[in-house]
Amino acid sequence: MFDLLVIGAGPGGYTAAARAAKLGLSTAIVEERSWGGTCLNRGCIPTKTLLHASEVYRSAADGAAIGIHAEGLQADIPEIFAYKERISRQLCGGVESLLKGAGVTLLRGRAVITAPGSVRVTGEDGGDYEARRILIATGSVPVRPPIPGLDLPGVMTSDELLEGGDSLYESLVIMGGGVIGVEFATFYANLGCRVTLIEGMDRLLPTMDRELGQNLGQILKKQGVEVLTSAMVRRGEQTPEGLTVHVDQKGKEKAVSGEKVLCAIGRRPCWDGLFAPELVPETRGRSLLVDEDFRTSIPGVYAIGD
Repeated sequence: MFDLLVIGAGPGGYTAAARAAKLGLSTAIVEERSWGGTCLNRGCIPTKTLLHASEVYRSAADGAAIGIHAEGLQADIPEIFAYKERISRQLCGGVESLLKGAGVTLLRGRAVITAPGSVRVTGEDGGDYEARRILIATGSVPVRPPIPGLDLPGVMTSDELLEGGDSLYESLVIMGGGVIGVEFATFYANLGCRVTLIEGMDRLLPTMDRELGQNLGQILKKQGVEVLTSAMVRRGEQTPEGLTVHVDQKGKEKAVSGEKVLCAIGRRPCWDGLFAPELVPETRGRSLLVDEDFRTSIPGVYAIGD
């Protein structure tokens, strides 16, 4: 019996677990994949690491104007991605040490809430566990909308792109001009890849201040990125030119092609299979519905985060 059992070891889950343990609650945390969640493994930290590497390359490549000559300069994609992986592993190890130091019980496996106060874990630390309170912090996953052609080989989500890194693409089409799409556009453009960035709204970063998206669009265009705003993706297909994405831009159809396509249209809450069939929580759209204290409709079960 634990006072608190947290499901998901991302920034929401592991900080909550560490805090609860330090306040004297007997606490356990369940994680199916890697400590640190999306942020440390498939999001913020990996992308910032890649951006740093590409900025170093770009600075060296543009250094001739100020007397810095980098002869034979090259970007080794496998080494860059290995560097990204080392940084993530190091920080994940730090999260694990933080939790152990706080006295949190670490459980590896997939969790299913079988009843209020009861969790079944399958995997390395499989078993049935009881808890006075359960905290859901399972985060989000990339969305792949039902657009024809998005199931073709070579169409990737951000998770799949970060797992790759065998070679530098000659060209890349990115669907989605939010934070994720813009980060990958910057990374690949810095390394010399021909990038096309597609956004359905009238500017990049549409959920942020208008000036940010407008100015960033101008900066990316100067770096050679083809930026298409107010452009809705209609379909994708395999053509002799590569993967071709057809968009409707202000009433006109336009086709853009690339060696690969990144689908960065958005993310959705991830709680698939988290509840036993007889437990049906109230929802708000695709999200779990919570009150002002983050309580779900199931007694003793809370939810936080994305």
